[in-house]
Amino acid sequence: MAYPISISILGGTTIYLCDIVIPYVKSTIGFLGIIVGGIAVITIVYFFTVFFVLMRRGRQFRKMNNDIVREYHENKNGELFLEKLLAIDTKPKDMKDEMTWYLNIATAFNVLGKRNECIALFKQLEEVATEKDKEYIQNSIKFVQEQLEK
Repeated sequence: MAYPISISILGGTTIYLCDIVIPYVKSTIGFLGIIVGGIAVITIVYFFTVFFVLMRRGRQFRKMNNDIVREYHENKNGELFLEKLLAIDTKPKDMKDEMTWYLNIATAFNVLGKRNECIALFKQLEEVATEKDKEYIQNSIKFVQEQLEK
């Protein structure tokens, strides 16, 4: 007796789920509960897998960026800092990582005394930033402008 719910395995073998479940479940409600439960488990596994992949997608860029920033804090070499930031071979995967990268580049410009380039980059970032980030960027622009006036 063929049932409509089946799994086809490579090689043309078909396993009918009802043949596996029916001997153990005597009611239709129990059978439907097993099917719905199986779908729920598969859905949960799928969402956790997607969540895990999305959380890790920018990890390589963040690791490289953090290593460069850490190295800069140790040796305070602005030229090397800018050179390494521009030489990162992986690109940011989301807006937050991209903003961080550009903010680091603006910091390198400021350290190297290229304050006009720094302000120009900050103003470009300000156009695409969120409200929280805009306030930070505006404060950074004021800080660099004060340094420029000195």
